[in-house]
Amino acid sequence: MTPYIKEQLEIFISNLVQAAKAMMLYSPEHRVTTGHAASALGSLNLILAAEDTLKIIRIGGELFVSGIPLEKNPHVERLNQQMSEYGIGHISLMRGAGSADILLLMRIVAGKEASKLKSTPHLIFGAVELDDTRSEPEEVSQPIPSYSAIPGELMARVANDFESCTSREHFDLQAVMALVAGFITSFRGEANPLLALVPLREMDEYTFTHSLDVCILNIAQGMSLGFEGQLLHDIGIAAMLHDVGKQFVPPEVLNKPGELTDDEWLEMRRHTVHGAHYLLNTPGMPRIAVMSAFEHHMKYDMTGYPSVPKGWQTNLCSQITMVSDCFDALRTRRVYKDSMDFENAAGIMLKIAGTGLNPALTLNFIKVLRKMGEQ
Repeated sequence: MTPYIKEQLEIFISNLVQAAKAMMLYSPEHRVTTGHAASALGSLNLILAAEDTLKIIRIGGELFVSGIPLEKNPHVERLNQQMSEYGIGHISLMRGAGSADILLLMRIVAGKEASKLKSTPHLIFGAVELDDTRSEPEEVSQPIPSYSAIPGELMARVANDFESCTSREHFDLQAVMALVAGFITSFRGEANPLLALVPLREMDEYTFTHSLDVCILNIAQGMSLGFEGQLLHDIGIAAMLHDVGKQFVPPEVLNKPGELTDDEWLEMRRHTVHGAHYLLNTPGMPRIAVMSAFEHHMKYDMTGYPSVPKGWQTNLCSQITMVSDCFDALRTRRVYKDSMDFENAAGIMLKIAGTGLNPALTLNFIKVLRKMGEQ
């Protein structure tokens, strides 16, 4: 976010909230109300002249724009409070937004709008509530003990969901849920999760196959920690979708063999925000999946990205995903690096335990892998 956009955003939110307050004191037609509303629309138009869309996302009780947390002030806090009150996960304003859209936002900020919100062509409300009332997933009748045992039809469905997510409003959770349930059914038996990891020679579609591996490793961690039921399934789903935001990163950046430029690195870092925003739109999405997509690069000591307000605490599932993500990234051959054996990967992970990774989870992870016979 450029300083100019940041300034206009502050003006927009300030005038929006002041217009809402004036509307409560006077009327929508009062000159004080219309004056602030016009100023809010003016700043919004300046933002949308530079950006196609203004997206305000609410994650973990904080508001973010372009992956950057908004500085807290009474106006931001009022908007945050009302988004929470209405169960709004994100607001998207697009070019062409006009006075009617500003009025609708004013009514929300003032608490005057009906509880059931309706989007307009230029003002979209997303993730009115993430569904935490999902029933226990049914485990597939056929266990999935390894990558090669994944039914072809199920593999095609999941792969297609990843490939097409940039052109679809929602992610189809059913195939991912079936895949996770199949792994769990198998691992509860005698199947070794490490034997389920994708063979290195099969790693062409890296984002997808890497997500499969992180899913398997997350389930192994979760089971070793005593998690079961819905939580264990959700930990697997979160891992499977933690990198979905990379589908929104240009392939020439994602697969570049050399060092990224500053602009390319910024684009790469945005995948956490893209992923969280996309998952927020999906009905029935576990909350911890959204948080893991957003937090999995923050690091244990909070020196990673995206930046968040002081005092932010990462979700335990995100910390589990960081460990699985790190190990699979080390063991995998990529266009810019060779693969690494278990002992070298474990050594690197132990060095960053306490800074990059949760130390207790890291020690447990290595212990579990050694017990399972990874060499």
